[in-house]
Amino acid sequence: MTQNKAKQRISRVDILVEKGQEELLTDKIYMLAGKGFWVEDQDDLVLLKCYPDEPDALMHYLSLSGLKIANVAIEKEEPKDYAELTRQYFRPIRIGDLTIRAPWNKKKGNGREIIIEPGMAFGTGRHESTRIVVKLMGDVDFEGKTVLDIGCGSGILALYAHLLGAGIIYAVDNDHDAVLNARKNVSLNGADNINVACTQLQEVHEAFDIVLANIDIKTFSEHSTKIASLVGKDGLLFISGILRKNKNQLLSLFPGWSVVQDYQKNSWCGFLLSNERLNINFQGLIFS
Repeated sequence: MTQNKAKQRISRVDILVEKGQEELLTDKIYMLAGKGFWVEDQDDLVLLKCYPDEPDALMHYLSLSGLKIANVAIEKEEPKDYAELTRQYFRPIRIGDLTIRAPWNKKKGNGREIIIEPGMAFGTGRHESTRIVVKLMGDVDFEGKTVLDIGCGSGILALYAHLLGAGIIYAVDNDHDAVLNARKNVSLNGADNINVACTQLQEVHEAFDIVLANIDIKTFSEHSTKIASLVGKDGLLFISGILRKNKNQLLSLFPGWSVVQDYQKNSWCGFLLSNERLNINFQGLIFS
């Protein structure tokens, strides 16, 4: 019996990093992490817990990642209920006047709120790139606008556009699991004006008043012309998911566009771009 139990034990990797480093996790690290990360704040440090299929591969990649890691440890334990882990570690996230909470978190205070069914650190609003777009969105009039959310993930940006009064919203992603999660979150928030679709970017053909694109520099480099074509006349394009070192490269992909506003936080930056140089109404101001 003891031997059988030992065979059932799984590896948990605990990664202790300096605060802010959890925002720099790459897609490769997320892929190697297996079910994703559960996050626990510890003063000036953040503890990331994950259950990788190949712990050694993750450890090797972390050693090459350049992340500021205080400690890494591998622990053996019985298989866990991942849903219960999420309940244990997820805490409401506050971004300006917006609170992002799980269904089991009690509502606290005033202001706007989004309810999500969280699964991992990424897609819950913790990541700096998401915070940057939310910050930029909060200063723009969305009332009645048509909106496209590219690479919607859990649907947070589309849901925030809904709270800001947008009209018809389309949220697209090429990841089937992300789309299922986004649809569940749309239902949790009663956002009937959000349409979620699993599709490739090239399959989207309409033009929108506002386009939200929290993706990566590689995707922007490959699809900037297509993304630009999805922004209607006098439209606005929100860009995030860009490291500061790639700022100039990103802006060069949209020649002739005006930077209405930019925002930087830690290693990340985001932009609000307009394809019309004149008469951009932004919080009551006219930019030219």
